[in-house]
Amino acid sequence: MKYKHIIWDWNGTLLNDTALCVEMLNSSLEKRNLKPISIDEYRKKFLFPIKTFYESVGFDFSKEPFEITNEEFHSGFEKNFKKLALQPNALSTIKKLKKKGITQSILSATIQRKLNNQVKYFGLDSFLDNIVGLSNTPSGFGKEYEGRELLLNVLIPSEETIIVGDSMLDYNVSQSLNISCALIYNGHNNMERLAATGSKTFPNIRSFYDWITN
Repeated sequence: MKYKHIIWDWNGTLLNDTALCVEMLNSSLEKRNLKPISIDEYRKKFLFPIKTFYESVGFDFSKEPFEITNEEFHSGFEKNFKKLALQPNALSTIKKLKKKGITQSILSATIQRKLNNQVKYFGLDSFLDNIVGLSNTPSGFGKEYEGRELLLNVLIPSEETIIVGDSMLDYNVSQSLNISCALIYNGHNNMERLAATGSKTFPNIRSFYDWITN
């Protein structure tokens, strides 16, 4: 295989959480008498920074602080994530790649403590070499910063490293880190947006696995 190190995104890529995220978002929209959003519309609009995305679907942060809505989302997600499942073939793919001797990491925009709990709950922790979330500081450092730190700690050349994600953020991180990128479009952004980056795109993890091991 060309790649010796795979960096997986967590939300939407390995964890099948798009429907829950839309549910939490719609709960906040309805509290404010705003129009709910469909999953298709969500995938067309979802982006970082989250505040900008929220404004695009109707929130007015001149009326209340963004932090209130943000906390509503994270609180709801924490209460409900154990109802979720991994994406199809996520666990089996990680196991098969481990047997092939491929180094595997998770790089997520989730706070480190929460990420550790979630990955362990779904039984992936023992098959991964690194689990990297945002530093547990008031503002965090950002996914690009944490990614650079990860690459420094994994002694594998950047040209043998690929990030696998489901959103435009993952593509932007790959550009910042100067590594390859593969995007799977059953998560938080749709196929059209991901394909427009010029990255390799796949409908699911199984098709990605078939490509990377070919």
